[in-house]
Amino acid sequence: MSTTPYLKSYEKIRYIDRFFEYDAQQKCMTFIGETLEVYIPYRYQVYNLLNLADTVTTLAVVDLIINQTFQAGLLMLTTIEIEPDDVSTLMLDTIQYVKLTLSKGCRFICDTERIADSSIVYSFWMEAVARGKLPYFIGYDALATLFDQSKSMCDQDINVDHVVFEVLYSHLARDPDNQTIQYRHTKMQGPFKFIDLRNVGYATTSTTSRLMGSYFHTSLNASLLQTTTDHNDFEDLLRS
Repeated sequence: MSTTPYLKSYEKIRYIDRFFEYDAQQKCMTFIGETLEVYIPYRYQVYNLLNLADTVTTLAVVDLIINQTFQAGLLMLTTIEIEPDDVSTLMLDTIQYVKLTLSKGCRFICDTERIADSSIVYSFWMEAVARGKLPYFIGYDALATLFDQSKSMCDQDINVDHVVFEVLYSHLARDPDNQTIQYRHTKMQGPFKFIDLRNVGYATTSTTSRLMGSYFHTSLNASLLQTTTDHNDFEDLLRS
């Protein structure tokens, strides 16, 4: 299975304003390009952040393919309502995605009024970090910004220093060919593998931390397969 829906190379862009037009009277955002494809993780339904009906309401962390030329990952911690021409589903590396197709004149955001929902912060944390199901279109450089909008979008101040997230994500991002190696210790030229925070095999850093965690049988197997010669302060304390 492919990890992305891309059939060709697209130009990655950050700013997409020129492809949308804001209607101040209707308070909506209309797509004014030629074609727009929107890819949404189907698992958003688990958190009530995806509803498929005549219109589609989704968490605004989605991938956009514009005019079959440009690619942009949208990262907004709020829900938006989209009015597509067509809705379909596809599998990407065993993960199901919803594909929306829009043409010129379709409403991309039916109502631009912000709806602050503090539960989005917890839901996205559980999905992307705790369970490691990070959407494929979020790059390594964007990891540290995942929750930067928690206050402005969700009215939820997480009161955590930005550097804490940077350290955490640098630990969870791994070499896809050898998950024991952190991505930052590679040439960082290709994609990375994002492991889940609760991964007892790779996220833990010592034999003791593996065996004292959950899923004992998995932890024991991981400890036997992955030996370490590095000293750990807690382990040294237990031995003394």
